[in-house]
Amino acid sequence: MPKPTNKVTRTIRSEQVLKAFIEVVKPHLPLDLKNTRISAEDILYALAYANVNRLSIASSCQELEAAPSGNRLREVLVEALPSRDKVQSALNRIFRQQLHPSLLNGKRSYSIAIDLTLIPYHGQPYQDKKEIVRGAPKSGTTHFHGYATVSIVHNDRRYVVALRFVEYGEEMADIVRWLLKRLKTLKIRLRRVFLDKGFCSDPVFKVLDRRGLSYVVPIPVRGKSGGVRTLFQGKSRKTTYTFHSPKYGAYTNTV
Repeated sequence: MPKPTNKVTRTIRSEQVLKAFIEVVKPHLPLDLKNTRISAEDILYALAYANVNRLSIASSCQELEAAPSGNRLREVLVEALPSRDKVQSALNRIFRQQLHPSLLNGKRSYSIAIDLTLIPYHGQPYQDKKEIVRGAPKSGTTHFHGYATVSIVHNDRRYVVALRFVEYGEEMADIVRWLLKRLKTLKIRLRRVFLDKGFCSDPVFKVLDRRGLSYVVPIPVRGKSGGVRTLFQGKSRKTTYTFHSPKYGAYTNTV
């Protein structure tokens, strides 16, 4: 297993954290390694080191003694990883394992946060065009790798409890529906839902309304005049606003 070089000094570089990461991830994420001297522990250690210290894979490999190059590690990892569906299942098993048992007894309800993360990407899909989603321009591209997560706060600690990869052409309502179903499987009771502005759409509102859930979501402002911009006049207040969509029709909500 590679080790940090002596010349590198970081605020967070705990061997315990790195080893704990490997112990948690390795049983749930089998890597099919062939024709390489790089071990699963080497790969997970480098990934953990990059994550803990907020580095790229290339920078992480440069700082670790006897580590392969960043390009070589990526090549091996791409070949060794299971399919996206299996990676998603593995991640959700890991999140489930890390939850405190008291979260799963169904006696307490939680406010949840559903976040949408879009990572800018400038290349071509590796295997399937569904891997890349489209979005508003960011970092010089409109192409992204996307995933959605659900988090809760319990005893002043934040837990990610579920993750769902977002694929090209998928409706955000389907993503929200899947995540809510996952929470039901975990027997986590819901009190209120907070969502990213990327989920602001009539179908998402209807999914939440049908489940009797109260929710808070920022409304993105589009266009130079009219529409949502009319809400940003005068003092803070509570009112209603009707969203109009050529595809989904009109939907009135409290804002």
